Amino acid sequence: MKLSSLAISGVRNIISAKIAHLGDVNIFTGLNGAGKTSILESIHILGLAKSFRGSQLQPVIHYSSNTCTVFGELEPTDLEGQHVAVGVKRAKKGGHKIRIAGQDEKSLVRLAEMLPIQLINAATYLLLEGGPKQRRQFIDWGVFHVEQEFYGAWRRMQRALKQRNGALRSGQVHNTPLAAWDNEFIEAALTVDTARQRYFASFEPVFYDLLTQLLPDSGLVVSYERGWHSDLSLDAVLKEAKQRDFKRGFTHYGPHRADLKLTINGLAAGQVLSRGQQKLVVCALKLAQCQLMIRGAAKACILLIDDLPAEIDHIHQAKLCRLLDGLNLQLFMTCVEAADLANQPWSDEKNIAVFELRKGEITAL
Repeated sequence: MKLSSLAISGVRNIISAKIAHLGDVNIFTGLNGAGKTSILESIHILGLAKSFRGSQLQPVIHYSSNTCTVFGELEPTDLEGQHVAVGVKRAKKGGHKIRIAGQDEKSLVRLAEMLPIQLINAATYLLLEGGPKQRRQFIDWGVFHVEQEFYGAWRRMQRALKQRNGALRSGQVHNTPLAAWDNEFIEAALTVDTARQRYFASFEPVFYDLLTQLLPDSGLVVSYERGWHSDLSLDAVLKEAKQRDFKRGFTHYGPHRADLKLTINGLAAGQVLSRGQQKLVVCALKLAQCQLMIRGAAKACILLIDDLPAEIDHIHQAKLCRLLDGLNLQLFMTCVEAADLANQPWSDEKNIAVFELRKGEITAL
């Protein structure tokens, strides 16, 4: 599925806007503050029912409204599929309403499955500079879309972990609840870890191939750390760490402490690379995930890129756009000057759509 049209109401400075005839490559241009990023934010809300610019709804929803609404028409990428209408409404008081094909939908998971969205913006530098949580979320997005058993096991693991930590804080070293939650946690955790490792084994060569094309000879090494010593079983590790866990009141080891390490000569890549190089690494990470999802789940992916030309020279912009052109992605990108992206080496098969924003109003060019 891909987005063929978009209607936005009350998202930041976009009071009301409709965009018809979306293309394979969609470029939104305009001065700073015109609303370019708000378009990407709206699509993100449509696919995940939340903004990527923070959890607070007050600044997202236009001051004159109590709600914001994003509506999209999805069209199939093959001749046999059906068009599907998707809508998401958020209110300043909280909560959300989702409609898919005219029916109310409660599950955010269903929304995410229908409209897989990846984002590249300033915050994605946290994949290199931030803590393990951002990198776990990154790899779990990919595993979620290609490993069917992953999400259920991940939810079981999180529930068991919460209960285990509660039992640890009770202070009873030999209590029965802890032993019961140990078994539940270990069973779910091993399923989660196995799915992640299987995914990483597929991810690693794809990532290196893309990175070589964007940033050859970088010396960057990527590795997956499962969250406990690989030479020991999780059961043995939990038993060995039990006293420490009781003392601190939380579980020190398990998949909830996993990390995706990116290093150069033993140092964190974020400490070595320039800002432009970091952006290229992040792009390689995100594109590798998109490519794996297209292969493994036979889904088209929507990729949002905010200000692609920023911090990347013209040569690397062209390299990146060639890679983007070769993938089955629907692209939504922003820039100040339309020519920066419209004049890239897109293939003749790509439908390029350019839109100009001025104070929240959108004009097709």
